Amino acid sequence: MTHLLSAFILCFSSNVDNFAVAVAYGVKNLRIGRLSNLLIALVSALGTLLSLSVGEVIGRYLSDQVANFLGSGVLIAIGIWGIWDTLERERKRQSVKMRQTRSRSLVAVGMDSTQFVQSQAVESSSIDSLSYESFLENPEKADTDQSGYIDVREAIAIAFGLTINNLGTGVGAGISDFNVPFTTGLTFAFSVMAVSGGYYLGDRFTTRITGISAGVVSGLMVIALGIYEYFIP
Repeated sequence: MTHLLSAFILCFSSNVDNFAVAVAYGVKNLRIGRLSNLLIALVSALGTLLSLSVGEVIGRYLSDQVANFLGSGVLIAIGIWGIWDTLERERKRQSVKMRQTRSRSLVAVGMDSTQFVQSQAVESSSIDSLSYESFLENPEKADTDQSGYIDVREAIAIAFGLTINNLGTGVGAGISDFNVPFTTGLTFAFSVMAVSGGYYLGDRFTTRITGISAGVVSGLMVIALGIYEYFIP
């Protein structure tokens, strides 16, 4: 029963990113079709299945006590790293914006515009092209054909960006002996609901969830999950 509750917490925290990205797409009126939504959920579920299976194999070679300690430690470490990475990305993003503002000022007073061009290049490379932060901060980049609709091909890039972000968490959960089939199925269901609900809110209420808030919330939930798993194995 305790692992079932943990599975719900894990799936919820893993899909905070999916929800935030979907909200951003709703705000931009970039429609996510049902098939694209199902594809994102399928890739997320397969990523969960793979990472849980790897963790489960590792756990077989460890005693229950060591597996519990290691699995919990991995979850806590990944949660801390996720928060740190989110804050670091935000710091770099703000630094880029400051450089861009200075470059525009130089252009405005007639100085060499080369610095402005370089600033634009830095900004475009400051966010990984295959990361949920990229899709969150620049939703229109995923719509490569500018159709206003996220098709299956474009959904694949989004799906992998979201899934890669959660692989380490799945390994830690696998070591902690989470139920693989149940957690995988739950991930699929949560992903479908997160994307559908996030898009609806963004489209109807023009809500905005920043990358920093989504990353910190997700990281805190993973840390809480690791602590919970340690004390209630």
